[in-house]
Amino acid sequence: MNIAAYKRTVIELRPALLHVAKRITQNSEDAEDVVQEVCLKLWHRCRTSGEPENMEAYCMTMTKNISIDKIRGRHPGEPLEELQHAEAAAHLPDELLEIKEEHALIHQIIAALPPLQGKILRLKEIEGYETDEIAELTGIAVEAVRNNLSRARRQLREVYLNCLQKRETRVGVFGHNGIKQDAL
Repeated sequence: MNIAAYKRTVIELRPALLHVAKRITQNSEDAEDVVQEVCLKLWHRCRTSGEPENMEAYCMTMTKNISIDKIRGRHPGEPLEELQHAEAAAHLPDELLEIKEEHALIHQIIAALPPLQGKILRLKEIEGYETDEIAELTGIAVEAVRNNLSRARRQLREVYLNCLQKRETRVGVFGHNGIKQDAL
């Protein structure tokens, strides 16, 4: 493979490789590093062993593997630790507990949604898939994905707000210290 063919190949594949790397590493800088490493290894492979049969599949597999290696190379708990320190600096312990409870509530609500709606909501909002990608993964029409996503969001919002309202009612009756207000 000459340099011109290599450049054409890299220019064509780079956006897709970057997308895969970002999705796996959850970090733009790490994704850039991964794609750079893939490009270097591809050049080395083409110069020493010749071109792979399926260039795109070869590069995608290499991107996936290097991205996973990148994640494994991080110190255990590093991103979580950073998040916890940032959260701890911004919130008091009781606020952190409330945030944790809210996250747990949201996950419970999502788990209680109809299976297809829950799956679509997770793919879109948590995993970051685009609507057309979700349609392809689930085997349903794009419009059906949008409808299910809309229903899931609406139901999540309604149940969440209802739970918050009930919680506020309980806090209003018992106060933040847990003692019934009329007892004071």
